[in-house]
Amino acid sequence: MGNTVIHEELNDKQQKMYDEWISHIKAIYGEYGCFTWKISPTGIGSGISVYSHHTKTELDLTDVDSW
Repeated sequence: MGNTVIHEELNDKQQKMYDEWISHIKAIYGEYGCFTWKISPTGIGSGISVYSHHTKTELDLTDVDSW
């Protein structure tokens, strides 16, 4: 049995949201800090969110319209 492969790629809409979010984090804190990504497969698509340990906030990048 092989190793489990986890692969997710943000679409253009998600990437724009993420880029704007992290740019604000860097402007406030001077650095990006550590992030934790959460992928939640639903069978028809994946819920995607990212948590900033600096800001203690989570950005939901789930794009149900792309499912």
